[in-house]
Amino acid sequence: MTVINDNRINPRVPLSVPVDITLPDKREIQIQSENISLTGIMLAATQQQFEAILHRKSAEGINVQPELHARFTMPRKDAKDLTVNAQCRAIHVRRISQNNYFIGLKFLQLNQAAASAIQYHIENNLP
Repeated sequence: MTVINDNRINPRVPLSVPVDITLPDKREIQIQSENISLTGIMLAATQQQFEAILHRKSAEGINVQPELHARFTMPRKDAKDLTVNAQCRAIHVRRISQNNYFIGLKFLQLNQAAASAIQYHIENNLP
């Protein structure tokens, strides 16, 4: 198991689950997650998914980063898996190949049950 250690306040640990993203125009796309922290989740996106999430312009033609809704299942060993619903915003993009990207979503709203489940997952997946 690989832990991403980049001296962050909130460590990231691997998490590979499907994430349903609701776009501002109410379309839904599904993207696989790569890792998670208490403050956000990293997604592995194709070119088409990247464009759906990040190519947004205001009426004035200015690029905007809209709020998105993310829904995914947080696996738990000692309890029933928890469905997490979170308001997010894309804050980081890294191209990993010609048609693939990592997209970092920051959690804007996360309820206590979801935060606790994520914290538990992190604590049980640190080295």
